[in-house]
Amino acid sequence: MTGQVDDRSGTAPDSPSGTASGMSHDRLVEAMNSGVLATDEAGRVTAWNPRAQQLLGYPREEVLGQGMHRFLHRDAEGRVPPERQCRLLRVLDTGVPDHGDGQRFAHRDGRLITCSWSSAPIYGSPAEDGGTVAGLVIVFQDAAERDAVERERRDRLVRERRANARLRLVAEITTVLSSTLNEEELLRRLVRLVVPALGDWAEVDLLVPDGRVERVAATHRELSAADIAALEGPLPPLPRAPRGPLAQVLRGGTAVVVGGGADVRSDEPLGAAQYELFQVMDAQSAIIAPLAARGETYGALTLGYSRPGQGYGPDDRLVVEDVARRTGLVLANARLYAEQRNTSEAMQRNLLAPLTQPGDLRLEARYVPATQVSWVGGDWYDAFALPDGATGLVIGDIVGHDLPAAAHMAQVRNMLRALAWDMAQPPSAVLARLDGVMAAVSDADLATAVFGRVERRPGGPWRLRWCNAGHPPPLLITSDGGTHFLDEHGLLLGEPDLSGPRPDGERDLPPLSTLLLYTDGLIERRGTDLTDRLTSLRRHASHLAQLPLPDLCDKLLERVEPSGEDDVAVLALRLPA
Repeated sequence: MTGQVDDRSGTAPDSPSGTASGMSHDRLVEAMNSGVLATDEAGRVTAWNPRAQQLLGYPREEVLGQGMHRFLHRDAEGRVPPERQCRLLRVLDTGVPDHGDGQRFAHRDGRLITCSWSSAPIYGSPAEDGGTVAGLVIVFQDAAERDAVERERRDRLVRERRANARLRLVAEITTVLSSTLNEEELLRRLVRLVVPALGDWAEVDLLVPDGRVERVAATHRELSAADIAALEGPLPPLPRAPRGPLAQVLRGGTAVVVGGGADVRSDEPLGAAQYELFQVMDAQSAIIAPLAARGETYGALTLGYSRPGQGYGPDDRLVVEDVARRTGLVLANARLYAEQRNTSEAMQRNLLAPLTQPGDLRLEARYVPATQVSWVGGDWYDAFALPDGATGLVIGDIVGHDLPAAAHMAQVRNMLRALAWDMAQPPSAVLARLDGVMAAVSDADLATAVFGRVERRPGGPWRLRWCNAGHPPPLLITSDGGTHFLDEHGLLLGEPDLSGPRPDGERDLPPLSTLLLYTDGLIERRGTDLTDRLTSLRRHASHLAQLPLPDLCDKLLERVEPSGEDDVAVLALRLPA
């Protein structure tokens, strides 16, 4: 600034009052949200803006012409400090701008106002021409007010960061929980995710049939796994007239915030069990939220703090309720999935005939449904005695993964069994006959199958005669670990341009060998080479050759690891010694 500030208008004499620049300067000073004062070269106040009056209480007419230091400046005890120590006036001697915190100004009512400030010189002529300092300008703010604004800003940032962190947590919980439909794994993941982000400990109580309650998952940031395991298990039944907070939530109530163990104590057995848990967890505060969806309550999530001073405010309650609501939806979907899967699997298994154990031969079968619950497939196996004493073996697959495919499977299976019983002919003739009648008596379009006859010649070895209609090749596993695919193939059943007879294969079956029939769900996996999968099947079968037949089937499924994209049917025959 150039020139002395006028003690009436606050404008410099070389900027005539009433000019555009003078009016602009005056409005700027008055509009500032900081106190502004100016002095002459002797330290007398020559300008005083409205905000300075608001901060210190003095109207302009009382302060103009007063020595700023003696009139306004005070030390911590309220005395006027020595003028030679006054940093506010130092700029008059040095011409160097300055700033600081903690300076005290005297309020008109006697109070001391601690301010932050900055000062700058006013030159009587342009500073670049070596002009003299003709005064100074001080801009000041109430430090307490500024600190309050800063605290509010910091608090707002903390709240925003906390809200964003919790939104990320809720999103992560949703993603992780949605990745499994296993109910137990779902709830164990839940308690691990919410601790310590939303509490020091967490547990889940589920409603089970007949009004029983079970604590299925728990965790604490400090307790050991053994301590936690002792907390899980059956709880007392849900009372008809709930009094404790857990019982009220399980009966369809809303989330409840409680202060600690005493707040959950009740004379009902379930409340007593919850009180014992709170004692073990050293609960200082807790929230109990329902796991509910579609109008049904499945259980309750309880979160708590063991540290004094921690609690659940309105924002915390909204977050916990959101997590519990999302968990309830995933839990409802998991139960619906399990119910549909059990129904589909039961239907599929009921369509599969029970195995007989003909004579010295031993048979085992396994059926593994596809992981996609709606895929009720057309895979089947069958084994039955034939009139001439031979044993018939069948493995097959109807094209499709739906209820019609399962129905068509039952039709084709029954037709094949009837034709095999009626026709004392090679397997190829039976399949050719089946191919001829499928279109007339079944809605099935295409199917693959292997039909074989296992028979023993008098005084000779067991022998297999089979015909393959477009199905994966059977695998013969000898007792010493040798493996051989029986590779003869023919066209699929239902193929419209069939030409020529279907080939039959014949093979002696060594003592203690195993014949393995299977569907393509065992060996096919998207993105992998079929030859590699068949090689893997042979390798595992070779290592398991000497196991009892049930163990061989189980271990083979475990090691081959079907993709789950399709049903798997396995039929295994073990020859006697």
